[in-house]
Amino acid sequence: MRIGRSIFTTFAATVAVAGLLAGCTSGDSSDADAETRTVETVYGSIEVPASPDRVVAASYDTPWQLMSLGVKPVATQDYSSWIEEFTPAQQEFVDGLPTIGPFGEYNFEAIASADPDVIVGDADEIDQATYDQLATIAPTVVVKGDSRGDWQKITTDLASALGRDDELNDSKAAYEATLDRVKSEYADVIGGNEWAHISLGDEEGQFSIQQPTGAIGNLVVNELGLKYGPGIPTDYTDRGYESYSFEQIPDILAGVTVILFPLNADGSTSETVQAVLDNTLFGRIPAAQAGHVYGLVSSVTDYDTADNWLGEVESTVLQPLSAA
Repeated sequence: MRIGRSIFTTFAATVAVAGLLAGCTSGDSSDADAETRTVETVYGSIEVPASPDRVVAASYDTPWQLMSLGVKPVATQDYSSWIEEFTPAQQEFVDGLPTIGPFGEYNFEAIASADPDVIVGDADEIDQATYDQLATIAPTVVVKGDSRGDWQKITTDLASALGRDDELNDSKAAYEATLDRVKSEYADVIGGNEWAHISLGDEEGQFSIQQPTGAIGNLVVNELGLKYGPGIPTDYTDRGYESYSFEQIPDILAGVTVILFPLNADGSTSETVQAVLDNTLFGRIPAAQAGHVYGLVSSVTDYDTADNWLGEVESTVLQPLSAA
């Protein structure tokens, strides 16, 4: 699994979350040619440049969302401890960029040195106090989804704030075309199985279920329509996953016929996820005995990466199952 990014898909965020939910939308189209425009953010209305050139990506997933919109940030968080967990394209995208500190440790002097026109980020990492400091440096757009894994809304609001609606619409259209095709071509496999997406748990001796409130779980359940098994609890949380003890594997995964799990960027399995797969109780469930346990490399932060995820699910999971 991706250790760094999975902070947001399999672990509760460690940074305080504050602020009211509000979408980030561009102002009236009549002032599109003006030097600035009004944008609604989590922390209120602000004026931003109509066409910003220097954008600082202040949250963990923000660079990849900007990448999907054709925006090259002038500074990002420091990913050196996690860089091998990202795809070659993502590594190249941030290579050589100035950094503003590691996750949860903002270096405000470094942010100011980047001379941003606008700073963008996610409210699940940027609380009111942090926002107040960032806003003294440059106009700061903080967005928030309806849940932790709501990459659709987060990316859409960033696109609106940065005047990248055309790029967003292109990537969204490509994703939706792939989604419609995959759901149609593999309807029998999708509807004929009971599914689960698992990962490591909060502690040793635990595993987790990726919920539809998380980025991957949303794709699995809500978008692609993979029905979770009857034993999987449905009291979903905003953090996008829930952790359970190994002893609960027989009950929670009862009736599940296909299981998905995350792989590292290089295709290997992390020790913590491998511990789940190697557990004796896991080996006894029907999906494991049938060999219907599939690892996936792709992570999801935006429409482009979601499209990649669908392609991997098609080639790695759905095609083999349909041919069986």
